[in-house]
Amino acid sequence: MAKGNKKEGSGVINAYLVAYNAASFAGWALVLAKTAMYVANNGTDLDGLFAQVGCLLIYVQTGAALEVLHALIGVVRSSPLTVLLQVYSRLLLVWGTLYPFDYPEIRASYGFLLMVFAWSITECVRYSHYALGLLGIESSVLLYLRYTLFYVLYPAGVSGELLEMWAALPYAQAIRPAFKGFLILNMVNYPPVLYKLYTHMIRQRRKILGGDSKAKAAASVPASGTPAKKKL
Repeated sequence: MAKGNKKEGSGVINAYLVAYNAASFAGWALVLAKTAMYVANNGTDLDGLFAQVGCLLIYVQTGAALEVLHALIGVVRSSPLTVLLQVYSRLLLVWGTLYPFDYPEIRASYGFLLMVFAWSITECVRYSHYALGLLGIESSVLLYLRYTLFYVLYPAGVSGELLEMWAALPYAQAIRPAFKGFLILNMVNYPPVLYKLYTHMIRQRRKILGGDSKAKAAASVPASGTPAKKKL
């Protein structure tokens, strides 16, 4: 391939990734805004929360499956298996509990609220951080939030996810005992996976916020390889 064609192809991929991350940020920002507005207007009455944000949440989260494809075809540098593991648990939650089970214990629970807030805040920071990085803009605020909020949001999100799956167990049993067993197996797997992700993020935080300029540049644009140049 000619050098000019390589540069043109790289530009197209970069533009696509900017669009993907910007669209993902917009989707999660809308989920967060609608959830916050619902709570502000209705307090602890969560009966209408799923009707307010449920379908949007499912669509936006399902869109993250594209990240597995990105890794498989080499658009990003991430390991396909790592990305699949990260996306899998959330897809299980939205399609394996929220979508099939229209019960208040699942769709109008504090576990659901906790999960939605943790997911949407995490993803708003992550996708905006990536999108700006792809544009060559480095935000020290987003970088700090990206590698600090996980201390609270990871345990909060996992707690909400486990509460949702726990609430779904009797309904899964009614469909098929194997379905219940499958959910239990996933629940049992949560602690070691959380430990691995949590300790990984702690190490990344020490490296990136500890003054490693190369690590900061890589963290700004993990998918494109283009270091951040502008600062906010």
